[in-house]
Amino acid sequence: MSIRWRLTLWFTLILCAIMVLSGTVFYALLQGHLVNEVDSNLRVYSARVHGTLHSDQIPQPLDFSVIHSSLPIIDEFASPGMYLQIVDGNGDVVTKSDNLGEQELPVDQSLLNRGLEGNVAIGTVASGSGSVRIMASPLYLNDQILLLEVAESTKYLDTTMSEVRWSLLAAVSVALVLAGVSGWVIVRRALSPVERVTRAARDIETGSDLGRRVAYSGPADEVGRLAATFDHMIEHLERVFQSQKHFVADASHDLRGPLTAIQGNLDLLKFDDLNPEERQESLKAVEAETWRMASIVSDLAVLAELESGHLEQQEDVSLRGMLLDTREWAGLLAGNRRIVIERQDDLWVKGSAHRLERLLSNLVGNAIKYTPDGGTITLSLFQDGDWACLQVSDTGIGIAPEHLPHIFDRFYRVDEARTRGDGGSGLGLAIVKGIAEQHRGRVTAASEPGKGSRFSVWLRL
Repeated sequence: MSIRWRLTLWFTLILCAIMVLSGTVFYALLQGHLVNEVDSNLRVYSARVHGTLHSDQIPQPLDFSVIHSSLPIIDEFASPGMYLQIVDGNGDVVTKSDNLGEQELPVDQSLLNRGLEGNVAIGTVASGSGSVRIMASPLYLNDQILLLEVAESTKYLDTTMSEVRWSLLAAVSVALVLAGVSGWVIVRRALSPVERVTRAARDIETGSDLGRRVAYSGPADEVGRLAATFDHMIEHLERVFQSQKHFVADASHDLRGPLTAIQGNLDLLKFDDLNPEERQESLKAVEAETWRMASIVSDLAVLAELESGHLEQQEDVSLRGMLLDTREWAGLLAGNRRIVIERQDDLWVKGSAHRLERLLSNLVGNAIKYTPDGGTITLSLFQDGDWACLQVSDTGIGIAPEHLPHIFDRFYRVDEARTRGDGGSGLGLAIVKGIAEQHRGRVTAASEPGKGSRFSVWLRL
């Protein structure tokens, strides 16, 4: 059973339970009210009889005809179905109201016993096809105990309650039908975005079309948030898949060049008439391209590890010590370029020393590569609030504004021809960004063509 039908069924069943409970309470309260009205009438007439019949007005011995004539007249228009009856101690009827005719009130022995014992008792007694409500009370006349029975037919009450029962049953039935239909319509409309999410997911699965969206335009409720979350997820997957496609294409393109060069040099080495100088040159080319491929594969492995979220064992890392060590080896590679440290605050962060060293070495290596002889590479470390800021600045060729938003993308090169010639893989800055984000930090870049660049890495202290 679908969730739509389950929700409709639960909605209908809950409404049914509420209506049945409400109807039962209403029925019980109404019946109690009507019974109380009947009992109130019985008490009024019983009091009238007791107030009318006095021992000093009744001759001795008792004359039941006088008693009958002394009974109050029952107004059939004001109180239809009201009856009076007097019973002696043996349970025999001695007198009764004229509207009983040849009939007598039904006998309930428990009422008789309680009344003759001096108690007032009220009860409902079956009578033929109906029932009557009887109030029995002791009547003391000339040292004799009689039993006064005042009764009222419950036909009106029974008829009213029967009509109420049928009305409640009809109301509950109609309400359930309307609730089922309206509930199904409401649930269907409420879950329509879920159906659209399902169709979109099915179409994406069958057609691999990540461009589809649910495009929900309703209220921002739970279903709306589900549809919006699904659209954001598909948008993210589309970006990931597009990035993956570009990544595979770029990786293939970057590896195809070294492989082609290696294959060409190997084919050249097959010739026997190749002189030693040419053979040595081909071997050096094969070795260079092999190292280049190894560098690309190593960088790809680092990126894959970073994207997996796996972080090496964390430790307290001294950024100042790492900065000083980097200046030492950078000085050996800088040639005529100057490596200076502007600030070196004693700051420590939690993370992987190996990966943070890789981050700094990539930035310093890029600065050396793109700074001409005589230029300066400046290293700086300082605290800014809860962050440690590690900066690498250079006086190199700089980066054009249109390239800045993309320099941290994988395989992105500002100058394709020159960087390939220098052996760059286009992954260095992507690795820097990945390491910074893995340490809950970020990296920014600012540059001006012809004046140099500044890379800033922010790490949480």
